[in-house]
Amino acid sequence: MQTILESQNNDTNAKKTTVIIAIATVISCSIFAFYFWSNNSDNASNIDLDDLVIATVKSGNLIQDVRAPGNLIAKNRQWLSARVSAKVTRRLLEPGAIVTPESIILQLSSPELMQQYKRVQIDHKVAQAQLEALKETQKAENQKKQADVKLLDIENQQAIADASVKKQLIGKKIIPLYQYNEAILREKKLTLELEIARFELQQLPRLQASLLNVEEAKVEQQLLQLTLLSEQVERLNVRAQMHGVLQSIAVEEGQEVVKGTTLARVADQKNLKAELRIQESQARDIQIGQTVEIDTRRSKINGIVSRIDPAVVNGTVTIDVELPKELPSEARPDLRVNGIVEIKRLENVLLLDKPAHWQDQKSVFLFKLTGDSQATRTKVAIGDTSTNSIQLLSGLAKGEQVIMSDTSNFQQYPTLTLN
Repeated sequence: MQTILESQNNDTNAKKTTVIIAIATVISCSIFAFYFWSNNSDNASNIDLDDLVIATVKSGNLIQDVRAPGNLIAKNRQWLSARVSAKVTRRLLEPGAIVTPESIILQLSSPELMQQYKRVQIDHKVAQAQLEALKETQKAENQKKQADVKLLDIENQQAIADASVKKQLIGKKIIPLYQYNEAILREKKLTLELEIARFELQQLPRLQASLLNVEEAKVEQQLLQLTLLSEQVERLNVRAQMHGVLQSIAVEEGQEVVKGTTLARVADQKNLKAELRIQESQARDIQIGQTVEIDTRRSKINGIVSRIDPAVVNGTVTIDVELPKELPSEARPDLRVNGIVEIKRLENVLLLDKPAHWQDQKSVFLFKLTGDSQATRTKVAIGDTSTNSIQLLSGLAKGEQVIMSDTSNFQQYPTLTLN
């Protein structure tokens, strides 16, 4: 028979045993849960699907391109400059005006030029008058020389006849010998004078031509100077010199300008090209003949690279793009445009849309979606890339989906659970 004290001790021991068992159970469960969590944490992680960017592998063409800003430029443009120091008196046209080669844009004035022009005009008239006078003098001189030759010829014939008569008379001793000798000497003298006169008449045209050439050269010199000044006077009326549109005027009425000052610019609005400014690091991929798409923000124009500037200016290389003759209505000189130069085209390849955080590399691990709300870490070989697309060489098939969000914090997990 138990006593009351023994019964109380037994109850206390039972309670202690129950508490110990409960504590052991909790500890065991905690250890098991920690072990289970630890094992699963090495293999998977939970991610909210709504926070991910999912891309589908598709088949298509990958186009590598280079994008650059630029402007439309007139192939034919004319910078009009002052040919002399002058003053702007009138602006007859304003920018935007349609012009022809004869259209007068500005009128200039130069009193000094006009005075010089008038002085040279007078000098030219004097030189011409002197030339005409020389021609008349030479004509008269030639006629006089011919008359002198004829007169000497007559006198020489008379001397020959006189010497012949006196020779007969001296044989008959009718006249003294000295008279016959005088006749012979006179005949020789006139014969010699006639020969000299004939020689001078023969040489006269050559001498006259030399003198005439000198005077004609003076006239030509004056005429050349007059022509130059006449052109300078004419250029006081600043003409467009081509068909096109007046783009700008750089001077105002009343302004004094010196020789070489830029006055205005005219451009052919129908014959345009595009100039693109390519970043130096991308210019090495540009080649003549590559196709280019020019975006005017209203229309798109297809062109071809026609020239690559060899110089680098401010970190960019300028290229020229040949455009078709028929251009949209908004196309005009100096219009800002964007250009896309096609560097390389790959037909019918596997593609993924390129995310903003993408960094070019040859291979990468992407999480491929499976049918059980999970994503498996998959190694993918990467080929070429473009602005918007990535070429896939291996690791994925057409139609498969992958996570394109930044998963760098989950690369240690072989699988991801998508909630």
